[in-house]
Amino acid sequence: MAKRVLVTAALPYVYAPRHFGHLAGAYLPADIYVRHRRLKGDDAIYVCGTDENATSVILEAMRLKIQPKELCDRNYVIQKTVFEKLGISFDVYSRTSLPIHFETVEEFYKTLYNRGFIYEKNIKQLFCPKCNTFLPDRFVKGVCSYCGAPDQYGDVCEKCGRWYDAWELIDPKCAICGTKPVLRESIHYFLKLSMLTGKILQYVKLKGSNWRKATLNKTLSWLLKEGLKDKDITRDYDWGPPAPFPKAKGQVIYNWAENLLGYISATKHWAVEHNKPEMWVEYWKKSDVELYCFIGKDNLFFHTILFPALLIAYGDYVLPENVVVSEFVNLEGEKLSTSRGWVIWLHEMLEKFHPDMIRYYAVVIAPEHRDTDFKWKDFQAKVNNELIANLANFVNRVLTLLHKLSNGIVPEPDELNEYDKKILSEINRTAEKVMMEIERFEFKKGLKEIMKLSSLGNSYLNVKTPWNDADAASSTLYVASQIVYAISILLIPYLPFTATEIRRMLNILEDLNSVRWNSLKEILKPGHRVSKPRPLFRKIRDEDIVSEINKLEKLRIKHEIKTGSSRSH
Repeated sequence: MAKRVLVTAALPYVYAPRHFGHLAGAYLPADIYVRHRRLKGDDAIYVCGTDENATSVILEAMRLKIQPKELCDRNYVIQKTVFEKLGISFDVYSRTSLPIHFETVEEFYKTLYNRGFIYEKNIKQLFCPKCNTFLPDRFVKGVCSYCGAPDQYGDVCEKCGRWYDAWELIDPKCAICGTKPVLRESIHYFLKLSMLTGKILQYVKLKGSNWRKATLNKTLSWLLKEGLKDKDITRDYDWGPPAPFPKAKGQVIYNWAENLLGYISATKHWAVEHNKPEMWVEYWKKSDVELYCFIGKDNLFFHTILFPALLIAYGDYVLPENVVVSEFVNLEGEKLSTSRGWVIWLHEMLEKFHPDMIRYYAVVIAPEHRDTDFKWKDFQAKVNNELIANLANFVNRVLTLLHKLSNGIVPEPDELNEYDKKILSEINRTAEKVMMEIERFEFKKGLKEIMKLSSLGNSYLNVKTPWNDADAASSTLYVASQIVYAISILLIPYLPFTATEIRRMLNILEDLNSVRWNSLKEILKPGHRVSKPRPLFRKIRDEDIVSEINKLEKLRIKHEIKTGSSRSH
């Protein structure tokens, strides 16, 4: 029976384009999963959109000397285009600057206020006397008071993941001018998180058994060791959804407290685009819906605690079935840093490399349970020695042999021997294993199974040598053709462009959206004509990556000179 599934990936900040780490950590795993559920025949939609109301947008616009809206408009197009080129199958890519999002936030927080989950309080907050402005979140930098990490923004520590208020930073400084701020009083509005601790704990214990171990442990640690403190959810500036509370004039809703609702407003946006404005309710307020959120570990607290807390406080909404949290991808042994350009921008990578090369490597080094490392030479090796030398080579060999030995037609097999039958049985075993691993969110293991099947196919051809054994050629080519056909389906969640091209060469013109896992039970029937093979990929040459390596080396040297450090340290 088909199920209704809603998949979300963390709304990306719009102040900068997306880099490889973002793809590997959230957007590709979510895409693999939603494509898998569609293959099962489930009613699965994938919603996302740019987060445009963060203080980081204002700061970056100030640095570029442009208006925040101009920055948002520019990077929205860049991000949307990149995701499309990578085959990320969003049903909608919305924006939190749209009226539908502001309306959603206003209605949501008015309801929470009326239900007693919001209260006002006089607080002291950081104020820059030079800039004459309060300093929320990213307008202030300092040392994390929990782990001692330097150069942290005033909302969350990127090193330890702790969530705090800006005034808790040690040695804070204005991120705009560097001035040491002072404390001033202001009326703010707070969410009664402490009132929801028990219900959140109950939710986590109910759903957490299927979460990744690190995700569950960190969430329980917050809840059991510290409980939840009430959270200030208003800020003193005018970029973002206005706070709909009595004394909140000139204030907006805190970015994290409103961008989480972007999943809801994006679904509303999708429904409106389909001329069924109330259809969003079917995915957010029906008990049989399965909601899955894909994020990086720096967003863990907001999705395993704050988001369900908001939904519980409001009532009527479904809660995440699973929050699939990935670790970080480093770059050549160092943590990614957008400020010094120590990143692999996806839009630049796509100018040189096939999108499925990028998708393949992102899965191979997926940071599912621990931090991983992007290395240019490893990228080249994995693509050339695995994706091309194994999978692409096998497909090319089979199609070439079909044209050379069988006039491009799948032959009628002679009686299959035990070896032939064993190879065919591996197709079903692989399919079951791939589906199981994807269901367990072990995407890397699922892809490995497909590559094993391709490798088995190459070995099978080497053993059977149909080019030397005319008597066995028909059976061999028949069996090998079935493997290629199966791979063309198994690859759909992982490498959709490659799956499409293989199916085109197999002369199967069915749209990928119409394919189902059950299609694996079918076969390429004898007499089916295939097209002549074309190369799936071009090998990555040394010159393709040497410029990238040199660029990083220059950045490394520049940083070492600036900081007085060296690799030996």
